[in-house]
Amino acid sequence: MTDIDRRRRRRRLLLVLAFIATVGGVVLLTALDQLGKDRAALVAAFLSVVAAAAAWEATGRASDTAEEARKTAEVVARIERDRWLAELTPQFEFTLTKEGDHAAKLLVHLAGPDALGRLDSVTVRVGDDDYDHTPTQQRLGFLSPHSPSPEQIAAHVWGPFRLRPRVDEGDDDGRELTFTDLQVGRGRPLALDRTSPGTWMTGKTYDSWQQEYEGHPMRLIFTCRRGEETWTVARNVENPDWRPEPRQPVA
Repeated sequence: MTDIDRRRRRRRLLLVLAFIATVGGVVLLTALDQLGKDRAALVAAFLSVVAAAAAWEATGRASDTAEEARKTAEVVARIERDRWLAELTPQFEFTLTKEGDHAAKLLVHLAGPDALGRLDSVTVRVGDDDYDHTPTQQRLGFLSPHSPSPEQIAAHVWGPFRLRPRVDEGDDDGRELTFTDLQVGRGRPLALDRTSPGTWMTGKTYDSWQQEYEGHPMRLIFTCRRGEETWTVARNVENPDWRPEPRQPVA
């Protein structure tokens, strides 16, 4: 039940009580056989109470109608704003170029929509796969000096690529960077490195690690800002073959 419904119920209850009190007063005066003049005055007083209660109910009903109209207007405005924001959701296109067997360059191109015009800033974050990489013994509450810390697990990129650390104002882990002033129809190149197994992953080689992510895309989350508007866009970039190119036979 809404606040408006509760107020309506209270007003109707008070109106009914006022009417009952008036009727009871009239019956009581008739039973006592008061003088007509005095009785008429008292009846008029009771009726004025009922009239005041009815006027109070009418005023409350008008106030509720105005509040309902205001709330409806707010809902419509919010729906229109959400629709407008959805229509301006940034549209990205990607071109990934291999640079040897361990690196790549990713061109992030803001393709539209045209009405967006530009973005003040874009934060690019590399996402992980969908698995929980906390060791089983840690999940059970047992700590081992040979196990990675929660901070190491969170910092490690669980996917085929990461941003090149400390390049283009990227962080130390190759997880995230921010660039500014990207216009529709323009792009920004990002340097990438293929990920390697964590230092605590004894026995796992670079090749075996990359083989685990063969065919898995690079996951990217973009946080785009223009003025007070913010969009969060998640996209996947195809992961090209990580293995060395086969050498052509010498003629």
